[in-house]
Amino acid sequence: MVLEIINIVAIIVIPILSVLIGQWLQNKSEKRKDKMRVFSHLMSYRAFGYTDQNSVNIFNSVPIVFNEDKDVIEKYNIYLGSMNIEPEDFAQKQKEIENNKTKMLESMAKTLGYKNINWEVIQTPYLPIGLINEITNENTYKQGQLDVVKILSQIKQQKPQEENRTKKSKPNT
Repeated sequence: MVLEIINIVAIIVIPILSVLIGQWLQNKSEKRKDKMRVFSHLMSYRAFGYTDQNSVNIFNSVPIVFNEDKDVIEKYNIYLGSMNIEPEDFAQKQKEIENNKTKMLESMAKTLGYKNINWEVIQTPYLPIGLINEITNENTYKQGQLDVVKILSQIKQQKPQEENRTKKSKPNT
């Protein structure tokens, strides 16, 4: 009789336990994938800064994805705080900002179990000269477009003023 009760309990409890354990493992795996996605993106774009829309979205998800990792959140907040400066102060604070970013990435790597991703690895991204030239040329082109628009806007503003002067200088006949 006791053996039958144990078998019945086992038949009921084991499937429930396996579903709960499976769900727990799946949740843990998804959380790790989210952390990996965020870390991978931030590492990939560390040389350029997080200025495009996708990078900003990823960066803003750090407190959600790493919410249980106090050291990462602390380093994230320090990095975020160091970026809240006036544009004219950026050059002076750039080294501090970069160091704070590196500390944040280093903490993320540690949380994810990457022992070989350290300060030196984070500070030396691959950045080919061809890509730097392409970005520089693109920025020069964009600045040129802005300059042309500014000049056209000034010409457009001057034209009505000249027409008004011409009308005033013509004698009434």
